[in-house]
This record gives sequence, C-alpha cells and structure tokens, in this order.
Amino acid sequence: MRFAAVAFVAGGLLVLPSQLGESALNPVLDLVVVIVVVAVGVLCDMVGVASTRAKEQPFLSRAAKRAPGARQSLHLVRHADRVATVMSDLVGDTMGTVAGALAAAMAVHLAEPRSIAAVTALAVGVLSGVTVGLKALAKYVAVHRAQSVVALAGRVLQTIGFDPPRAKG
Repeated sequence: MRFAAVAFVAGGLLVLPSQLGESALNPVLDLVVVIVVVAVGVLCDMVGVASTRAKEQPFLSRAAKRAPGARQSLHLVRHADRVATVMSDLVGDTMGTVAGALAAAMAVHLAEPRSIAAVTALAVGVLSGVTVGLKALAKYVAVHRAQSVVALAGRVLQTIGFDPPRAKG
C-alpha cells in the first residue's frame, strides 16, 4: 500500500508541471521530456529485473577488493525483492504512465479540435509500442547480462553517493 501511495504522489507531481506550464513549453522540449521519462522507466525496469537474476558471489569478490560500486551492487542483489518492486513497479511503471499522460497532453495541445481523439490515440499508441519494445529489449539484456547491469548500476549508485549500510558483525 505504501508503494501505491508513493506512485500516486510521484505520478501526479511529474505530470502537474507539464500541465500548468503547457503553453510555455515548446513541442520539442515536450518530446525530450517524454523521451527522458520513457528512458528512466526502461532503465529502472532493467535494473529491477537484473537485480533478481544476478548472483552474489562475483560482487563479494569485488567488494573484498574494494572495487568501485561493488558494495552498492551487492546491496542491490541482496535486496533484490525490494529493488525489483521499487525499480520495476514503482519507478518503471509510474514512468510509463506519466509518459502516456504527457504524450496525450502533447497531442491535445498540438492537434486541431476536430482531430484530437485520433491524434491522441495515435500518439499514445506509438508511445505504447515504443515503450513495450524497449522494455522487452531491456528485460532481455537484464536476464542475459544481469551481472553487468547490476555492476553498472552499482557504479552509478556509488557515483551519486549512495552508501549502503555495512553488515553488522
């Protein structure tokens, strides 16, 4: 239930600025925002799937050698259930919904009044197809290259300053 509430708030907060400032943004900037939102959703979905598939052993070895991002990667693998829920369900699915809302808003803004329904259906259909295709590709990569995906995610987390709690004992 907590994740649902966070998704509700995050989705609303991400779409609201685009609706309030709709007339101020140009279509190119709107399209860039949609592309970024889709990319974030796809990449987060990939990390969520990869974390459930990756093995702990290589990251234990790398962490012992203090390799960059190894502790963060190990944290992702050890907490794969929570990582998958947050990254795939919360972020990935929310970004897909937000991208759809943004695409629909762009279509309404750009279309002639008589063609709003057709243009909106086309925009959301194209976006859905692209998103599903990219997510399928990302999941293929996540399943077949899980160690590499989690290692890269660990390095990104280290770069942005995420420091997982150290094991007690």
